[in-house]
Amino acid sequence: MAKRAKFLAVFLLLPIILFCGCSSEQNKRLSPEDYRAAMESAWDKYLNSMLDLIDLIPLEVNEESVKTLGENAESAEPVLKMREQSLNEFKEIEPPEKYEELHKKLMSAADAWEYEQLELYRKLFAVKSVEELTEINETFQKHSEEISQTAGEFGTGTSFPAVYLQIIKELTADNVGGIKPE
Repeated sequence: MAKRAKFLAVFLLLPIILFCGCSSEQNKRLSPEDYRAAMESAWDKYLNSMLDLIDLIPLEVNEESVKTLGENAESAEPVLKMREQSLNEFKEIEPPEKYEELHKKLMSAADAWEYEQLELYRKLFAVKSVEELTEINETFQKHSEEISQTAGEFGTGTSFPAVYLQIIKELTADNVGGIKPE
């Protein structure tokens, strides 16, 4: 009898447990408004880290630049952490179903270059020679050329920033957050 009661309890509870599991997955999805807010928050960190990096990276490739990068290495650590945090925030966002494919495209773009770029920046601030600096700069330049070749019209490319703009463009077209048309 006890075995039968246990079986019956498990049999009756299993659908409830499964149903709750499915609905909790559904509840993780953000509303379109919250999705836009989360995207813009992560983007602000991403963009601010890029602007901060510009101040820390010399434009020339020479011994003085190698020295400057070494001197700026400590200042670069929180900037690079902020950039990594922004990428991780994008990853953790559960988009509304309507924007799921675009969000997957965004994360694919991040996986394709953004994490590699982050590691290159870390290496950049640890360079010890002009040769190392030249090698890293050539990698950045090669990627820039690839982005230029695949860039479509505004907001249609495949780079991380271009896909972000596509998402914001789509949210704006759907009248989600941002500026309301008159």
